Amino acid sequence: MGKQDGTSRQVYVPSGVSSFFEICDRYPDGSKIEDELRVGARGGGFIIENGSKTQAEKRNSNANDLVKINGEIEQKARTSLAVISLIRRKFSIPACEIHHMILPPIGMGFGTSGSGALGAAIAISDLFDLKFTLKEAASYAHIAEIESVTGLGTVISLASGLGAAGLVTEPGSFGIGRVDSLILDYTEYSLICGCFGTVVKSSVLLNERRRELVNRFGRKTLVAVMEEKTPEALLEFSRTFAEKTGLASKKLLKLADKAIEFGAIGASQNMIGNSVHCLVENKKKSKFLEQFSPLVENSGFIFESKLSSTSPHFA
Repeated sequence: MGKQDGTSRQVYVPSGVSSFFEICDRYPDGSKIEDELRVGARGGGFIIENGSKTQAEKRNSNANDLVKINGEIEQKARTSLAVISLIRRKFSIPACEIHHMILPPIGMGFGTSGSGALGAAIAISDLFDLKFTLKEAASYAHIAEIESVTGLGTVISLASGLGAAGLVTEPGSFGIGRVDSLILDYTEYSLICGCFGTVVKSSVLLNERRRELVNRFGRKTLVAVMEEKTPEALLEFSRTFAEKTGLASKKLLKLADKAIEFGAIGASQNMIGNSVHCLVENKKKSKFLEQFSPLVENSGFIFESKLSSTSPHFA
């Protein structure tokens, strides 16, 4: 069982930016949803081409599991480590070493934990010939995100391959929740982001007052976006969501508004991250960056990516 050289094939998974969300981990009566495959989020955002590339490798029998991100050992890669642990509960796999090459900034709202987790599940399946379907691989990644408090609805979005402007209309893991997308020619746009540091997601996901605001305005935002069904509306209502929930700082809201002045289709804060994402037509990108970059580079940096509608695959 397993690849003869002890290393899986390389797995590519896109990343994503959430623009708004609603936390869905309780029934209407307030009781907790026990089935983690049915826990998740409703929301919307963008799938980006700059994602993760992952390989899994067998370790010695007396070794511990290990995760490397961009060539460096990462002691706190709890989501990828959780994927290994979850798979090991069902299959007798030896110690693994996961190698992630992650292109987006980590911890800034680009879905890197979900992207890496899904890549790890597929790579482990490939390494040990477990023959996971995409739904099965995604279920391990989804539960790992829930248990690690690093995300709620990221994995279903990245697994679906349904479109670059994605919507999660019902919560849960891939194959259980429901996804949809806005139709646009995504090759005409880039997502240009101003990034200013990391945010601990658990500080938001586990805060009751913040949760109440997120869910109230998250549901309203989804309804509003589904009425207009355009990327402009998605970003306009997401910017309102960011302000009403208190998740966005005044600095980031001001930067998002400036981005629109400079020609962006729309802009809002990453959910959840200390970053602003702006949808910009490629033909306007150079002029936009001339004006936008100076507002970012004193205290942060620019990250940009093409949009993607690609499913996870061997790269």
